[in-house]
Amino acid sequence: EFIPESYETRVRDNEDVPREKKFFKYSYKMLKYSEAPASTRSFHLEYLHRSLNSRTKHEAMNMAGADAFCVHCTCLSSTSHVLNDCVLAKITQKTITEFCRYKGYNQDLLADETYLSFLWWDPKIMDYETFKQIWIVWIETRRHIHQV
Repeated sequence: EFIPESYETRVRDNEDVPREKKFFKYSYKMLKYSEAPASTRSFHLEYLHRSLNSRTKHEAMNMAGADAFCVHCTCLSSTSHVLNDCVLAKITQKTITEFCRYKGYNQDLLADETYLSFLWWDPKIMDYETFKQIWIVWIETRRHIHQV
């Protein structure tokens, strides 16, 4: 079974990764079946493949004026930090979690921060149409967070 190399590099680098490889693969599904614009789907693909630009990558490339620190806090501004750990990412995660709680969706998986970093559809949690709408809000918010 094919598993993208980026899964293994995330494990190697001790980055967040779904506990099972199949869940990582599930997060690719929306690239094919989403109604999101191509630029949004491309952003998600770059995130999954670990090829998004980040402030830490700019500093590592010795780019003039590069600053590796987050504009919102004092942490190193890696892609993972910006999209999963910083204040804007946490607000997005909290919003999705609270919406799902309000709607009565299963909370076990929704409480898992790794799930909120990759967001794949699980039919035990919600119907597919609702998931698609949440996914578009989630990915668009992440795309804009990354641009800050």
